[in-house]
Amino acid sequence: MESLQGGLQASLDELRRLTNTEFAALAWMDPKEPLIRWKHASGSRNGRYKRIALPPGKGEAGQVMRSGRPLVITSFSPRSVDDPWQYPILLAENLKAIVCVPVIAKEHIRGVLLVGCRHPRDFPPEVVELVGHMAEQLGTLLRWRGDGDAAIR
Repeated sequence: MESLQGGLQASLDELRRLTNTEFAALAWMDPKEPLIRWKHASGSRNGRYKRIALPPGKGEAGQVMRSGRPLVITSFSPRSVDDPWQYPILLAENLKAIVCVPVIAKEHIRGVLLVGCRHPRDFPPEVVELVGHMAEQLGTLLRWRGDGDAAIR
């Protein structure tokens, strides 16, 4: 487990550096219950991401897992009528712009990889491609066990 934590932490730190973002995180479906949880992060200000537990299809992670396509938000400004369950990681980390892409392993969407900024930002296609490439690498690096949890290959 320690090698998983250390390897993912280094990958997320490097992804933040390469994309010039302030936050990076990885989420996947909890093996014990059908909830999506943010498992690892780099650049968290408060650790609240650890308490986010979303039913399938909810939140940024659920949208990406359901659609299988990247989600790019360049200027998020919460409104009082917004459902907080649709944008929990943005609210928890005060993010204004994100790129969130699916992590695919063995032709199945297993999780999502997200990078974000605490200010509005346009992401050039190269950044979206870089995050997608890192998600592909994570999909092959992580070995998804029978219980749904992950380990390093």
